[in-house]
Amino acid sequence: MKVLLLPTLLLASLVACTTASESVQAPKAKPSVEQSTWTVLNITGTTQQPDPVETKIRELEVAGQLKVLKVMESFPAQYEIKGSQPALSAVQEAANSIQTPKKDLKALAALDAAEALWKQKRPEHYAYQLQPSCFCPPEYTQPIAIRVFKGVVQQADLVSSNKPLPADRKADAKTVDDLFKVIRDAINRPAASVKVTYDPSYGFPSSISIDLDQRMADEEIYYTAKDFKVASGLKPTQS
Repeated sequence: MKVLLLPTLLLASLVACTTASESVQAPKAKPSVEQSTWTVLNITGTTQQPDPVETKIRELEVAGQLKVLKVMESFPAQYEIKGSQPALSAVQEAANSIQTPKKDLKALAALDAAEALWKQKRPEHYAYQLQPSCFCPPEYTQPIAIRVFKGVVQQADLVSSNKPLPADRKADAKTVDDLFKVIRDAINRPAASVKVTYDPSYGFPSSISIDLDQRMADEEIYYTAKDFKVASGLKPTQS
Protein backbone atom coordinates (compact mmCIF):
# COMPACT_ATOMS: atom_id res chain seq x y z
CA MET A 1 0.00 0.00 0.00
CA LYS A 2 2.80 2.43 0.81
CA VAL A 3 4.30 1.83 -2.63
CA LEU A 4 1.05 2.72 -4.41
CA LEU A 5 0.34 5.78 -2.24
CA LEU A 6 3.17 7.96 -3.58
CA PRO A 7 2.23 7.72 -7.31
CA THR A 8 -1.40 8.35 -6.39
CA LEU A 9 -0.51 11.54 -4.49
CA LEU A 10 1.67 12.74 -7.37
CA LEU A 11 -1.10 12.15 -9.92
CA ALA A 12 -3.63 14.02 -7.75
CA SER A 13 -1.28 16.98 -7.44
CA LEU A 14 -0.72 17.07 -11.22
CA VAL A 15 -4.47 17.07 -11.93
CA ALA A 16 -5.03 19.84 -9.40
CA CYS A 17 -2.34 22.03 -10.96
CA THR A 18 -3.70 21.44 -14.44
CA THR A 19 -7.24 22.36 -13.38
CA ALA A 20 -6.04 25.51 -11.65
CA SER A 21 -4.07 26.64 -14.69
CA GLU A 22 -7.08 26.12 -16.98
CA SER A 23 -9.29 28.17 -14.67
CA VAL A 24 -7.05 31.20 -15.16
CA GLN A 25 -7.94 32.67 -18.60
CA ALA A 26 -5.19 34.19 -20.68
CA PRO A 27 -5.59 37.98 -21.05
CA LYS A 28 -7.14 39.06 -24.38
CA ALA A 29 -5.01 41.15 -26.69
CA LYS A 30 -6.17 44.74 -26.76
CA PRO A 31 -5.92 46.90 -29.86
CA SER A 32 -3.34 49.63 -29.72
CA VAL A 33 -4.56 52.96 -28.46
CA GLU A 34 -3.92 54.45 -31.89
CA GLN A 35 -5.96 51.94 -33.94
CA SER A 36 -8.81 51.81 -31.43
CA THR A 37 -9.54 55.46 -32.21
CA TRP A 38 -9.26 55.18 -36.00
CA THR A 39 -12.29 56.14 -38.06
CA VAL A 40 -13.46 55.36 -41.57
CA LEU A 41 -13.49 57.89 -44.42
CA ASN A 42 -14.83 57.63 -47.97
CA ILE A 43 -13.09 60.00 -50.35
CA THR A 44 -12.84 60.55 -54.09
CA GLY A 45 -9.54 61.13 -55.83
CA THR A 46 -8.83 63.76 -58.47
CA THR A 47 -8.32 63.60 -62.22
CA GLN A 48 -4.81 64.96 -61.85
CA GLN A 49 -1.93 62.66 -62.74
CA PRO A 50 -0.33 61.75 -60.45
CA ASP A 51 -3.37 61.95 -58.20
CA PRO A 52 -2.42 63.82 -54.98
CA VAL A 53 -5.08 61.89 -53.04
CA GLU A 54 -3.70 58.49 -54.02
CA THR A 55 -0.15 59.66 -53.38
CA LYS A 56 -1.01 60.83 -49.86
CA ILE A 57 -2.97 57.64 -49.07
CA ARG A 58 -0.07 55.41 -50.13
CA GLU A 59 2.40 57.54 -48.18
CA LEU A 60 0.39 57.31 -44.95
CA GLU A 61 -0.33 53.62 -45.50
CA VAL A 62 3.39 52.86 -45.66
CA ALA A 63 3.87 54.94 -42.50
CA GLY A 64 1.24 52.81 -40.72
CA GLN A 65 -1.10 55.73 -40.12
CA LEU A 66 -4.02 54.37 -42.12
CA LYS A 67 -5.34 51.30 -43.93
CA VAL A 68 -7.03 51.06 -47.32
CA LEU A 69 -10.25 49.09 -46.89
CA LYS A 70 -11.57 49.35 -50.43
CA VAL A 71 -10.80 50.95 -53.78
CA MET A 72 -13.69 51.41 -56.20
CA GLU A 73 -12.43 51.34 -59.76
CA SER A 74 -13.70 54.51 -61.38
CA PHE A 75 -12.25 57.72 -62.69
CA PRO A 76 -11.42 59.41 -60.49
CA ALA A 77 -10.96 56.50 -58.09
CA GLN A 78 -12.96 56.29 -54.86
CA TYR A 79 -11.34 55.12 -51.64
CA GLU A 80 -12.60 53.76 -48.34
CA ILE A 81 -9.85 54.21 -45.76
CA LYS A 82 -9.48 53.91 -41.99
CA GLY A 83 -6.97 55.84 -39.99
CA SER A 84 -6.16 58.41 -37.37
CA GLN A 85 -7.79 61.79 -37.52
CA PRO A 86 -4.55 63.59 -38.47
CA ALA A 87 -4.00 61.10 -41.31
CA LEU A 88 -7.55 61.47 -42.63
CA SER A 89 -7.25 65.24 -42.44
CA ALA A 90 -4.05 65.07 -44.49
CA VAL A 91 -5.86 63.04 -47.18
CA GLN A 92 -8.73 65.53 -47.25
CA GLU A 93 -6.26 68.39 -47.64
CA ALA A 94 -4.75 66.56 -50.62
CA ALA A 95 -8.22 66.27 -52.16
CA ASN A 96 -8.73 70.01 -51.69
CA SER A 97 -5.30 70.87 -53.07
CA ILE A 98 -6.89 71.85 -56.40
CA GLN A 99 -7.81 75.41 -55.70
CA THR A 100 -11.45 76.46 -56.05
CA PRO A 101 -11.67 78.36 -59.34
CA LYS A 102 -12.30 82.08 -59.24
CA LYS A 103 -14.59 83.94 -61.59
CA ASP A 104 -12.68 84.71 -64.78
CA LEU A 105 -13.10 88.48 -65.04
CA LYS A 106 -11.25 88.59 -68.35
CA ALA A 107 -13.62 86.04 -69.85
CA LEU A 108 -16.57 87.97 -68.40
CA ALA A 109 -15.38 91.22 -70.01
CA ALA A 110 -14.95 89.49 -73.38
CA LEU A 111 -18.45 88.05 -73.05
CA ASP A 112 -19.96 91.43 -72.24
CA ALA A 113 -18.27 93.04 -75.25
CA ALA A 114 -19.28 90.26 -77.63
CA GLU A 115 -22.87 90.21 -76.40
CA ALA A 116 -23.12 93.99 -76.78
CA LEU A 117 -21.91 93.67 -80.40
CA TRP A 118 -24.43 90.90 -81.03
CA LYS A 119 -27.32 92.96 -79.65
CA GLN A 120 -26.25 95.83 -81.88
CA LYS A 121 -26.04 93.74 -85.06
CA ARG A 122 -28.36 90.82 -84.30
CA PRO A 123 -30.51 90.13 -87.36
CA GLU A 124 -34.19 89.45 -86.89
CA HIS A 125 -33.89 86.27 -88.90
CA TYR A 126 -30.74 84.14 -89.10
CA ALA A 127 -29.58 80.56 -89.65
CA TYR A 128 -26.49 78.66 -88.55
CA GLN A 129 -25.13 75.20 -87.70
CA LEU A 130 -24.46 74.20 -84.12
CA GLN A 131 -22.06 71.32 -83.46
CA PRO A 132 -22.22 70.05 -79.86
CA SER A 133 -19.52 67.79 -78.49
CA CYS A 134 -19.58 65.78 -75.29
CA PHE A 135 -18.90 62.35 -73.79
CA CYS A 136 -22.33 61.07 -74.82
CA PRO A 137 -23.96 58.86 -77.48
CA PRO A 138 -23.07 59.80 -81.12
CA GLU A 139 -26.58 60.96 -81.96
CA TYR A 140 -26.16 63.81 -79.50
CA THR A 141 -23.05 65.14 -81.23
CA GLN A 142 -24.49 65.51 -84.73
CA PRO A 143 -24.53 69.06 -86.14
CA ILE A 144 -27.89 70.80 -86.07
CA ALA A 145 -29.08 73.27 -88.72
CA ILE A 146 -30.99 75.95 -86.81
CA ARG A 147 -33.16 78.79 -88.11
CA VAL A 148 -34.16 81.57 -85.73
CA PHE A 149 -36.79 84.29 -86.15
CA LYS A 150 -37.22 87.06 -83.57
CA GLY A 151 -35.24 85.12 -80.98
CA VAL A 152 -37.26 81.91 -81.34
CA VAL A 153 -36.10 78.70 -83.02
CA GLN A 154 -38.33 78.17 -86.06
CA GLN A 155 -36.65 75.08 -87.46
CA ALA A 156 -33.99 72.59 -86.34
CA ASP A 157 -32.81 69.72 -88.53
CA LEU A 158 -30.09 67.12 -88.13
CA VAL A 159 -27.57 67.90 -90.86
CA SER A 160 -26.54 64.26 -91.36
CA SER A 161 -30.07 63.06 -92.13
CA ASN A 162 -31.84 66.31 -93.02
CA LYS A 163 -34.56 65.19 -90.62
CA PRO A 164 -36.14 67.35 -87.90
CA LEU A 165 -34.51 67.26 -84.50
CA PRO A 166 -36.52 64.88 -82.27
CA ALA A 167 -39.04 66.62 -80.05
CA ASP A 168 -37.41 65.34 -76.87
CA ARG A 169 -34.21 67.15 -77.87
CA LYS A 170 -35.81 70.54 -78.42
CA ALA A 171 -33.49 72.14 -75.87
CA ASP A 172 -30.47 71.16 -77.98
CA ALA A 173 -31.50 73.65 -80.67
CA LYS A 174 -30.07 76.80 -79.16
CA THR A 175 -30.29 80.37 -80.32
CA VAL A 176 -27.20 82.56 -80.18
CA ASP A 177 -28.68 84.18 -77.09
CA ASP A 178 -28.92 80.72 -75.51
CA LEU A 179 -25.20 80.21 -76.16
CA PHE A 180 -24.40 83.50 -74.43
CA LYS A 181 -26.39 82.27 -71.41
CA VAL A 182 -24.43 78.97 -71.35
CA ILE A 183 -21.18 80.95 -71.27
CA ARG A 184 -22.35 83.41 -68.61
CA ASP A 185 -23.65 80.63 -66.35
CA ALA A 186 -20.29 78.84 -66.62
CA ILE A 187 -18.34 81.98 -65.74
CA ASN A 188 -20.61 82.77 -62.78
CA ARG A 189 -20.49 79.17 -61.50
CA PRO A 190 -17.43 79.57 -61.69
CA ALA A 191 -16.25 76.79 -64.00
CA ALA A 192 -12.63 75.66 -63.88
CA SER A 193 -12.06 76.84 -67.44
CA VAL A 194 -14.08 78.85 -69.97
CA LYS A 195 -12.57 79.42 -73.41
CA VAL A 196 -14.60 81.13 -76.12
CA THR A 197 -13.89 82.52 -79.59
CA TYR A 198 -16.27 85.22 -80.81
CA ASP A 199 -17.13 86.21 -84.37
CA PRO A 200 -15.54 89.62 -85.05
CA SER A 201 -18.43 90.84 -87.24
CA TYR A 202 -21.50 89.83 -85.24
CA GLY A 203 -20.09 88.85 -81.85
CA PHE A 204 -21.73 85.43 -81.65
CA PRO A 205 -19.60 82.66 -80.05
CA SER A 206 -18.08 80.55 -82.81
CA SER A 207 -16.44 78.06 -80.42
CA ILE A 208 -17.06 77.28 -76.76
CA SER A 209 -15.00 75.07 -74.45
CA ILE A 210 -16.09 74.72 -70.82
CA ASP A 211 -14.54 72.53 -68.12
CA LEU A 212 -16.88 72.67 -65.15
CA ASP A 213 -14.66 70.87 -62.62
CA GLN A 214 -11.05 69.68 -62.95
CA ARG A 215 -11.71 66.98 -60.35
CA MET A 216 -14.36 65.38 -62.53
CA ALA A 217 -14.03 63.57 -65.82
CA ASP A 218 -16.23 63.63 -68.91
CA GLU A 219 -18.28 66.68 -67.89
CA GLU A 220 -16.72 69.10 -70.37
CA ILE A 221 -18.98 71.08 -72.72
CA TYR A 222 -18.05 72.01 -76.28
CA TYR A 223 -19.95 73.88 -79.00
CA THR A 224 -18.96 75.03 -82.48
CA ALA A 225 -21.14 77.50 -84.38
CA LYS A 226 -20.55 77.86 -88.13
CA ASP A 227 -22.19 78.74 -91.45
CA PHE A 228 -23.91 81.73 -89.86
CA LYS A 229 -25.97 83.77 -92.30
CA VAL A 230 -28.59 86.46 -92.21
CA ALA A 231 -31.74 84.71 -93.42
CA SER A 232 -34.00 87.62 -94.27
CA GLY A 233 -34.94 85.94 -97.56
CA LEU A 234 -36.33 82.84 -95.77
CA LYS A 235 -39.95 82.72 -94.77
CA PRO A 236 -40.28 81.70 -91.12
CA THR A 237 -42.38 78.67 -90.34
CA GLN A 238 -45.50 79.11 -88.26
CA SER A 239 -45.38 77.66 -84.78
